[in-house]
Amino acid sequence: MNGVNVDEIDDESSPAGSEGQSVAPVRSVARAVDILMVLGDGPGQLSEVSSAALLSKATTYRILTTLKNKGMVLQAPNGEYRLGPGCFHMMSGLIDLRAGFPFDADTDLKALRAATGETITVHVRAGLSRMCIEELPSPQPIRYTAGLGVATGIHIGSAGKVLLAFLPPDELGDLLRTVDLRPMTPSTITDLEVLRQELDSVRRRGTAYSAGERVVGAVGVSAPVFDDRGHVVAALSVLSPASRINDDRRREFESLVARTAEDISKRIRTH
Repeated sequence: MNGVNVDEIDDESSPAGSEGQSVAPVRSVARAVDILMVLGDGPGQLSEVSSAALLSKATTYRILTTLKNKGMVLQAPNGEYRLGPGCFHMMSGLIDLRAGFPFDADTDLKALRAATGETITVHVRAGLSRMCIEELPSPQPIRYTAGLGVATGIHIGSAGKVLLAFLPPDELGDLLRTVDLRPMTPSTITDLEVLRQELDSVRRRGTAYSAGERVVGAVGVSAPVFDDRGHVVAALSVLSPASRINDDRRREFESLVARTAEDISKRIRTH
């Protein structure tokens, strides 16, 4: 067979069973899912991904290339693979229940908007950026929005601080060594030591606050959403014009967003 490894042969020609009969899994699909699950635990080089997925490097490379072409995987200049924007498109469908999310986050988000009267967003990490995957705009005529699907530097704003602060220390250290602290406004944090101190404060408080870091005149209050393994998977935020926020209102928002994020996290842990 000219040296072809049986590990390279997909089982896509297996006949489908009739209703009520078990059907053998399609190996190429199963392997692609295995690789995505591996990358869900963090980025990795080809050898690391193939080892974790229990596949040969050749099979892993072939599947990764296909996933990359479909936008499901990104590859950094150093060769490292990570989940791509296609995965976050699916996550958006999960969050707003179009794809049948296993819990009703929509109820929590609407309740938080009703309690605050402000815009509610959900952000996830996308490499060195954060992406807005859900947004419920404030009903007020003057409001601040992030923009559904918009990506921003991971270091910018309260949502980014939450997504950074609760990363495992090693992963956070690696990320901070590569992140480009490019400013969007005069208030954007561009000093690495200042950012580290801010992240320490976020971990202690359990919430993050930002003022004018992405848009002058806008503020954000965010809290982390955790999965069943204790990994931060999203940042839940309240966004508002600064003119409507004083210290008491900020503390109220921090309490509300933290409680809502914890309610969602608990629901994730029980599914």
